[in-house]
Amino acid sequence: MNEDQKQKIRQRYVYLVNNLTDPRSTGLAAHLYQDGVIELRDRQIVEKEKATEDAIKHLLDAVMNSSHQGAFDCFLKLLKEYGQDYLANVLRQSTSSDGTGLCDVCPKDKKHPATSVCLDCNELMCSSCADYHRRTSVSKEHRLNELTAALTDKCQVHPSLYLKSYCPQCDVLVCERCMVDTHKGHTDAWKDAKTTAEDLKCKVNGIIDEIKDITLNKPSIEKEEQTRLADLDEQRQRAKQAIETRVDEVCKLAKVCAEKAKEEVDKAYFGLKLQLQITNKINSLEKQLKAYENLLNDASVSSVVKNHAEWETSLKEMLETHSPTSPVPVLRFQTITWIETAIQQAMGAVVIGEITPTLITQHQLQCSKDPKEYPIAVDSMPGGDVVVGTGCDADKNNRRIIICSSTAGNVKKEIKVTGLRGLTVLRDVTIAATVYDGSTQEVRIYTKDGGVKSSFKCSTPGRITVNHEGHLVVMDASTATCGKVNVYRTDGTLVRVFTDISSKPVQYSKYITTMPSGDVIVSDPNDWCIRVYTPEGQLRYTYGGEGVMKFPRGVCVDEDGTIFISEIHADNIHQVSPAGQFMRYVLTAKDGLWGPQAVCINQEGHLVVAQQDGWIKTYTYK
Repeated sequence: MNEDQKQKIRQRYVYLVNNLTDPRSTGLAAHLYQDGVIELRDRQIVEKEKATEDAIKHLLDAVMNSSHQGAFDCFLKLLKEYGQDYLANVLRQSTSSDGTGLCDVCPKDKKHPATSVCLDCNELMCSSCADYHRRTSVSKEHRLNELTAALTDKCQVHPSLYLKSYCPQCDVLVCERCMVDTHKGHTDAWKDAKTTAEDLKCKVNGIIDEIKDITLNKPSIEKEEQTRLADLDEQRQRAKQAIETRVDEVCKLAKVCAEKAKEEVDKAYFGLKLQLQITNKINSLEKQLKAYENLLNDASVSSVVKNHAEWETSLKEMLETHSPTSPVPVLRFQTITWIETAIQQAMGAVVIGEITPTLITQHQLQCSKDPKEYPIAVDSMPGGDVVVGTGCDADKNNRRIIICSSTAGNVKKEIKVTGLRGLTVLRDVTIAATVYDGSTQEVRIYTKDGGVKSSFKCSTPGRITVNHEGHLVVMDASTATCGKVNVYRTDGTLVRVFTDISSKPVQYSKYITTMPSGDVIVSDPNDWCIRVYTPEGQLRYTYGGEGVMKFPRGVCVDEDGTIFISEIHADNIHQVSPAGQFMRYVLTAKDGLWGPQAVCINQEGHLVVAQQDGWIKTYTYK
C-alpha cells in the first residue's frame, strides 16, 4: 500500500472505527487473510479482541502496514461485498476535489462555493446553478436545501466541510457531502444546524421550566406531602389495629379449639371409666358361666366337636373384657411441635401496593402416566367451563380435547383428536383445533358436543388463537427458523401471512395469542422471549431473552392488554405491560405453581393456568 492510500485511511480513521461493522462477526478479517492482505497473527488478534473498537483498530493498522500491492483496492472491494460500500466511497473521496464544498454543476475550471444541495439529484449547487435548477421544468419540483453559514465544527469524513445540517433520522450533524453520501435517503425534515440547536435548546428549556414549576409550587407540594404523610400514619394505625384484631381472633379460635379438646377428654374419660367398672358385671358373668357349664355338661359328643370353637371364642372375649389384669388405656393430651410459620400464616402478612393473587378453584385432569399425557393448551367458554387440549409425545393418538367445569372439574365432554396441536374457543362457542398428523394437516371446528362442524387445509399447523376480528391466527409448527403466521377466516379463506424469525434452531413449539388491538404475540421457547407484531406482521418489540426469561410457553392477554407469560422451568408467570415492560411475577412457586404449561383469561377476568402435572388452577390477580 502506498503512502497516499495510507493517508486516506488515516484521514478517515476515526470515522471507520465508529462505523465499520464488527470484523469478528462478519468474517472480514478471515477474508483479508485469505486474500493475503493481513498476516495470520493479525487475524487471530482481531478475532480474539474483546472490544469491537480494539478489533477494528488492529484490523485497520494491519491493512495500512500490509506489504500487499493491492491491499487498498482489496479492502475497498471487501467493504462493498460486506454491505458497507458507503465506507468505500468515503475512502475514495478522501482527497478528491469533489469533497471541497464546491458546486458539482459548474464547469471544472469555474467552480463556485456550494450554497444548496439537491436531495433528488444528490448534487451540491452554487446560488446561480440552484436558481437555474428551480426554473428548469424537469427539476423545478426537486427538493433543494439551503446550506447555512459555516459553523465551528468540521466533518470527520470530509474535513474541509463544516457541519451545517442536521439529520433527524440519525440525530447527528452532517456536512453537505454527507447529505448526498452516507446519509443519502435520510430526507425527512432536514434542518440546518443552527435552527436545530435552537429547537433543541427550547426543548431542554421546556424541561427546565417544568422543574422550575415544581420548585415554585413548593408550598402546595409541602401541603400535599403533609396530607400524604398523615394518610400514611392512618394506614399504619389501621394496620396495627388489624393485627390486634387478628390476634384476638386467633386467641378466640384457640379457646374454641381448647373447649372442643376438653369435651373430647371428657368423652374419652367416661368411655374408659365404663370399661374399667367391671365389679357390677360379676353377677351377670356368673350367670353366663353357669349357662356355659350346663351347656358343656349336657352336650353330646358331636355337639362338643361342632361348637367348641365358637364356645372358646365367646369365653375368651368374656375373659379379656372382664379380666382385672387387661391393659388399662392411658388418657392424655398430645401436643404437636410448635411451628412459628403456622401462626404467621394464620395472622396474615403486611402488603405494600399490589394485590396478592388468590386461588379460586383447582382440579386435576385424569391424564395417563404411561405414556405421559399433559396439557398443551387451555381456553375458557362463556359460563366458565374450561377447555383443555392434551398432548402425548410417545403416542400421537393419545391426544384429547376435554371440556370440564371450572369448579369441581367434572368432565362434560371428551373428544379424541389424533395429532392435536392447539385449540381456541370461538365467539359462537365452537372450538377451533389444529391437527397435524402426517398427511392430515388441517384446522377443524368442533361443536361443544364433539361433532365436526367444518374443516380446512392448513400446512404444518401448530398453536392457534382467535383475533379481535374473529379470524383464526395459526402458528407454523415446522422446525424452520422462519416460521409462518397464517391468518384465516373461519371458512378457510387465507387473509394474510407474515414470518416470525427465530435466531436459534427451532426445537420446541411456539405459542401464540393476540391483543385487543389486533397485535400478534409469539411466545418462543427456543429464543427465550416473546415477539409482538402488528396485525400486518411488522415487529413492534421483543421481551425476554437470556437473563430475563427461560423457556416461556403459554401466553395470554387480558382486556387491558396486559400480557401473561408462563415460564415452565422457573415455575412462574410474568406480568408484562402492553408496551413490553416487566411489571411483576404474578404467580410463582410460592403460590403453589409448578410447571405452568398454558394460560388463558376466562370470561370473569380470572387467570387460568394449566400445569404440566394436569392441575388446572384459577386465580384472581387484580
